[in-house]
Amino acid sequence: MTDVDATIDGVDVDRLAAAAEDCPAVDALVDGPPAGAATYLPRRRVTGIRIEDDVVTIQVRLRWGSTVGQLAQQVWSAVPPLVGRHRVDIVVADITEPATRG
Repeated sequence: MTDVDATIDGVDVDRLAAAAEDCPAVDALVDGPPAGAATYLPRRRVTGIRIEDDVVTIQVRLRWGSTVGQLAQQVWSAVPPLVGRHRVDIVVADITEPATRG
């Protein structure tokens, strides 16, 4: 975190990103297609989080072995106190590769 205010429309982007990344089904927050989710702040950007109008978009790489249902349940349980009146959309942009056996 940094000393630059990371609050947009009442949402602390850094806290939101940390809460989403702590979900076991989330491998990482990602930007790029399909949603291009990123928040631009002075001198930095927060990958995988976009706030616009009444919607917060969280774009993730799903951890191999997790289901989309597990992901949704985990994220929707973790973020409501952080998003206020915003609807939360979750975008799965990628899935980690399965572990290879040696």
